[in-house]
Amino acid sequence: MTTGSQVGAVLTPEERLARRKLILRDAISLLTLFLITAVLFVLTFLLHRSFTDHEEVLGLRWKARGEAALRAGDPRAAINSLRSALAYLPTRDTEIELATALAEAGRTTEATAYFNTLRETAPGDAMINLQLARLAAKQGDEALAILRYQAALDGTWQGNGFDRRRQVRLEMAGYLISRRRFGEARTQLLIASSNAPDDPAIKLQIAGMLEQADDLPDALNIYRSLAGHRPAPIDALAGAGRAAFSLGMYRVAADYLGRELGRAESSSLSAAQLQAGRQMLAASQRILDLYPAFDLPPRVRAARVLAAKSTARARLTDCAGATAAAPARLASIVTRWAQLPTRLAIDQLEQQPDLEQSIMQLVYDTETVTAQVCGAPTGDDALLLRIAHNPGAVEQD
Repeated sequence: MTTGSQVGAVLTPEERLARRKLILRDAISLLTLFLITAVLFVLTFLLHRSFTDHEEVLGLRWKARGEAALRAGDPRAAINSLRSALAYLPTRDTEIELATALAEAGRTTEATAYFNTLRETAPGDAMINLQLARLAAKQGDEALAILRYQAALDGTWQGNGFDRRRQVRLEMAGYLISRRRFGEARTQLLIASSNAPDDPAIKLQIAGMLEQADDLPDALNIYRSLAGHRPAPIDALAGAGRAAFSLGMYRVAADYLGRELGRAESSSLSAAQLQAGRQMLAASQRILDLYPAFDLPPRVRAARVLAAKSTARARLTDCAGATAAAPARLASIVTRWAQLPTRLAIDQLEQQPDLEQSIMQLVYDTETVTAQVCGAPTGDDALLLRIAHNPGAVEQD
């Protein structure tokens, strides 16, 4: 006997077919929905990728325009382009370029704020510290400028850090020179010189800056090392002659200045450079003719001492006559002259080297004091005054 529930569970063939059709229709509907979703996902992804790629292209395009404007010296145009680039491509490099453009446009406060914000996330970034050093220098904050320059030297550089550090060191030295901090500038320049490649252009730049830092001996050493090249750079010959002349090393100066002016390339020098070189050369040669060097024959040396004595005595007479009330220093010199023998002959001096030295010291003191009392001398008096500054250097090699 069959129960009611068993009878209800039995499906007719038509019902089973209808049930299968329903299941199949539902499966097809689900598959269709899945396929539509997949297609929409792919389309959305492609559209997003296309939009992102388009943003990147636009960002790179605006960035390139900004960089071109910076290179062309138009920071205002660069600012607008780089701001647009940041809207599409917010990268750190673009932010640094924008801050640089602000600095070059004279918008110092904005640039400083921008770079300080960048520095908070990368305190060891050398380029950021260099830009902050330049901005501090513009704002007159000497201590901060030097601190940031040092941070740039100690920081991390992209690319050739060795060359970049040397450039920063030279820039820092130039700033220190402008602030008349010559000792610190000299330290930086000597470090740069010791680390510099054997490149005459770099060495000449360092030597020139050492001159500005009032470090003539080290400048002369670099110039002389370069002058030993074959062929010697004409700027090295000129620098060596100029530095030696300032140091009172007139034999060395005459040698290098003569070599400089004897070169065919000297025709390319400016009129002012040629005139200065010729004047220094003429003065050096005349000083060597006046100076009573110890290696001269005794008679020649004695003749030079007497000539110097006559020149200085005439200068003293003129100065005392032009001064209504002679200062005590001038009176003291007059007294010393009165203590010399009235007449001196070459034969006498040849036999008395100590007297020669006493006379020359009096000559140097006379030229020094009369220059202070009566103003700068001219002619041989001016040259004797130059010798007086450092007699031992005149013929130094």
